[in-house]
Amino acid sequence: MLKSLKVFYHTFLFYGCALLLPVPPGALAWKLFRNKKGKVPFITRDLICDTETLNALPKSDNSLDEFTTAFTPFIPLLTLNDTNWNLRRSILSTGLKKINIDQNFTFDIPFKKGDVYWDFYKIIFQIGFTLIFGRAITKPEFDDMYLGVADINRLIKRQTGSADIKSRWKLYHRTVTLLSEDNRGFIFADSDDFRSLNELDRVSIVVEDLLTSMCIQCTDLICHLLLLYPLFKKEFKNNVDNCISETLRLYPLTDIWTRKSINNHRAWIASLMQLNRNGWDDPDRFKPERWDTNDHPPLISWGFDARSCPASRVGYNLSKKIFLNITSNENIWILPASNYQHCRTFTAGCQLWIGNGNKPDSLEWTYKGKWKNHLQQWLFSRLRVIDQGELW
Repeated sequence: MLKSLKVFYHTFLFYGCALLLPVPPGALAWKLFRNKKGKVPFITRDLICDTETLNALPKSDNSLDEFTTAFTPFIPLLTLNDTNWNLRRSILSTGLKKINIDQNFTFDIPFKKGDVYWDFYKIIFQIGFTLIFGRAITKPEFDDMYLGVADINRLIKRQTGSADIKSRWKLYHRTVTLLSEDNRGFIFADSDDFRSLNELDRVSIVVEDLLTSMCIQCTDLICHLLLLYPLFKKEFKNNVDNCISETLRLYPLTDIWTRKSINNHRAWIASLMQLNRNGWDDPDRFKPERWDTNDHPPLISWGFDARSCPASRVGYNLSKKIFLNITSNENIWILPASNYQHCRTFTAGCQLWIGNGNKPDSLEWTYKGKWKNHLQQWLFSRLRVIDQGELW
């Protein structure tokens, strides 16, 4: 009886707060159950509280819940639960080996005071296109594709409550046109397996598994690094790789993972924000030197189980190159807005002042529209939780 009451209480607490509070579900799990280990049982699922418990779960090739991994509502670019999953992953892994991440890219640093998130998103989109197709994107291609890829992320970042259907279709049709070209620079140009897939799977690999994922993960990581850099310049100069790992630990590149029940095993929810702190010494402190040893849990920000991201090498190295390109210039200075809260989801964008040369006498600044942004986040977050079945 007592156990049943605890299950009901934990379920009511988590789902009630998820519906009422302007906090992403992953961060909410951390706030409510940050000291828990093992599993917290809900009525229909378990909440996984630490990396060790997650790694001990039965392994499965089944995808995570569609609404966790899908950029929904989409048209209809996600087929991760079909019989082609293993083939698609093999094709993707082979294609990624042909990406030359060591080539040099030029881009314009967004010297501005305000939200720089979408400036970097556009940079990554253009670079990502070049890495995938072996050539620079044309203006008509950019006009047809960028808005659709950006719209996917606006929905994920809870900056909108519904998809821009027109931009999604333009993205889809332009991708079909690109795939019909005889382009020897395309990373799947020599892949008979890729050509054997149906049109939907081919578009999905290019748009979702590669281009959109690259844009979202690299932009998020770059913005996290830039926000931390002013506070930890010395640490970044001493060992940038340790600092990137510590950034990924504190600010994972996804919010939650959820999986349906499999065979006799219950469904579960896992918050990466929670998992990447449990089991760590002094978990809330930015401590890059912890990565000089292996005496800590594994970092799982790039994926878990069969869902470990094949593009993590590309994403890591591309983000690192762009970050170093900016911070290696001693004349560049960076300052976050004083009223900006650094969190995982960038629902308010990335409010930075990036300058070059002489600093103004006063660097303290605030961004406008903070409370309007909070209200918008609350509304669109509720739509995502309820409309898209994010947690059930």
